Amino acid sequence: MADQLDSVIAVPRPVTLIATLLTALTTLAAAGCAADGKSTSARRTVEVSKFELNKPGLLDQAFAPDRLRGVDVCATLQAIDLGRFGAPAPEFTPDGLGTCSNYMKDRDGKSFNVTLYFDEKVSDVGAHRIGGLPAAIYDNGSGSCFTSVAYAGADAEQFADPRGLEIQLSSGQADVCSPAVQILTDVVDVVRTKPPVSPRTSGGLAGFDPCEILDPAAIRDAAMGSPANSAGGEGLYSCEWSAENSVLVTVNFGVGALESSPLPPVDLTGVPGLVVPGSSDPPTCAVEWEHRKNANAAGESEFVQIEIMNMGRTPMDPCANATNLAKQARAKLPAA
Repeated sequence: MADQLDSVIAVPRPVTLIATLLTALTTLAAAGCAADGKSTSARRTVEVSKFELNKPGLLDQAFAPDRLRGVDVCATLQAIDLGRFGAPAPEFTPDGLGTCSNYMKDRDGKSFNVTLYFDEKVSDVGAHRIGGLPAAIYDNGSGSCFTSVAYAGADAEQFADPRGLEIQLSSGQADVCSPAVQILTDVVDVVRTKPPVSPRTSGGLAGFDPCEILDPAAIRDAAMGSPANSAGGEGLYSCEWSAENSVLVTVNFGVGALESSPLPPVDLTGVPGLVVPGSSDPPTCAVEWEHRKNANAAGESEFVQIEIMNMGRTPMDPCANATNLAKQARAKLPAA
């Protein structure tokens, strides 16, 4: 759902009951409650947590990347009581490593589609609190609500967005955001208190940090000697390094089918790697390989992709440099 929030148009709507309560509770917690006309002492005032969203850093240890990567996103969605909203579909449909949907029916037999995202770029969080985390609630006025919480801040100077969990709910109900908030509240609680371990953790990509499978020296060599850092480009399943000469290096973990390529494969320590030329403006090339077959119930494969984008048009061969990085990364990952 890359950049979905960017495309959502916030149309004025009646404020939902739960959104109103969330705002009211936050205000009361910050100001303290007065009883019988008497002022509330400072000792009784409840402080609302303040979060540094414009700086890189974790907001809650329960959502540490190495922990969250090991949580089964579909089992998390399945663990909450969707039955209170209607009839859940028997199938929980995964999409990639960090997304799962249930296309269910509400109590009136109408569509009630719920999608949970574990690793989303979130914006404008802070007006609300959900599960104690800074939250945002967007009703697009067309039957969909995007409700998100941030669990990690980001470097605003690098034009990066905080990352978090998100629920996308599509329904014909007049108030679509109230159930979305309820669902996300329960998801936060499940992840904190009883996260279901993903069966793919053992030997799968969920056990690895994409920002740790490439050595800094190799990244610098791939960027033609230019220093690079990953500030603002880190996620659960991807990592991006930006060099001073505008060469971008990206590692992506995914689930699905490998792309087709007109070029012959390269040997990555006994594993075939596909060389996939991309855009010529800017010059781009990726190398990807299958890490593990039958990674989910749909029989899809886990794969790794390493991409180089030459934004500054530095003299280089992006496919050759991506291949060199892929050989190093493949050697760091176990055979699965």
